[in-house]
Amino acid sequence: MFRILASVTALACLALCGMLLVNGAQYVATFAITPDQGARFVARRAAPVFAGLAVILWLLRDLPAGTARDGLCYGMAVLWWGIAATGINEYFSGQAGGAILIAAGVELVAGLAFVIARRR
Repeated sequence: MFRILASVTALACLALCGMLLVNGAQYVATFAITPDQGARFVARRAAPVFAGLAVILWLLRDLPAGTARDGLCYGMAVLWWGIAATGINEYFSGQAGGAILIAAGVELVAGLAFVIARRR
């Protein structure tokens, strides 16, 4: 389970990197946020973070159960749950549209999947 989850998440992170780097304005607009210069700047700056995550997950997808895999899985869970929490917060504060709740749902599931997959 871990190998598949790490591989799929690596590919998703790579796709997010490309989207943020090439067309960050469209990504931001998806969540009913005005894609101004600041939003595009932050999107481009975030792109390499997702590229780095993609590389880490891809290279460590065969990591055996143990302390290192636990650390990676818990770190990924915190990452996805943190992103989900900020999205939910932005929705309820009126800063983002309803599409952010769909993204937050996927992020919550991704975090849970990493906690479950850490020993499997």
